[in-house]
Amino acid sequence: MMLKGKVAVITGTSMGIGQATALLFAREGARVICMDTKPGDETLKLIRAENLDAVHYDADVSKSAQVQAVARECEKTVGKVDILFNNAGSVRHKTFEETTEEDWAEMIGVNLTGEFLCAKYFLPLLKESGAGSIINHASIDGVLGNPYIVAYSAAKGGLIPLTHVMAHNLGKYNIRVNCISSGGIVAARNAVAKGSGPPGHSRIVVTPLQRKGSPDEVAKVALFLASDLSSFVNGANIVVDGGRTGVTQGTYHGYD
Repeated sequence: MMLKGKVAVITGTSMGIGQATALLFAREGARVICMDTKPGDETLKLIRAENLDAVHYDADVSKSAQVQAVARECEKTVGKVDILFNNAGSVRHKTFEETTEEDWAEMIGVNLTGEFLCAKYFLPLLKESGAGSIINHASIDGVLGNPYIVAYSAAKGGLIPLTHVMAHNLGKYNIRVNCISSGGIVAARNAVAKGSGPPGHSRIVVTPLQRKGSPDEVAKVALFLASDLSSFVNGANIVVDGGRTGVTQGTYHGYD
């Protein structure tokens, strides 16, 4: 029960890493506030089947009014937030030349502006915690860049320095801000971690572990950052990619 008595807001909970994290945090004792543009019935069903505590709000993190509405509701119902996991994201598989202004605006809006808005409007409730934790979900595509998902790479890349400056600015409130850069993770919690996927998400398993990762494995890192186990970890970017970015690009021989 590493999160007993904690309130955790998690965005993008309808599937994958968000769903896995919501379930794990609930099992660890947190009251989970789920946010997603999609219905959260399946995630809530999984959590409530174990008699655990969660609610769902339909909200688009890129829309300020919708984020503020959920924050106001949390202020009325729970009075504080201990953990904010900015997990919601969206991707469009397009090269630089293929990317339109609309694609760019959407990717920046969901994958960067949304994290800013959630942190901004949940900040008063995080201050009430006395020891808050914000976790931003970036990507190895934001660390290295991916020529097949250009706008997504740019947005996720912006999250890493944003995490650094937030950690600096919010440390005085005892709020820690860290980042997870994941890569090579299968989309669904129950999917088999085999090499498959669209361009930009290699069809070959190019990690030293010779497999892809599961959403549950990223959720465990989020749990570490949310819990007191990481009480002196602040401004960090933890890469969760099976070692994929741990070697010079182009030296994947033997991993396929």
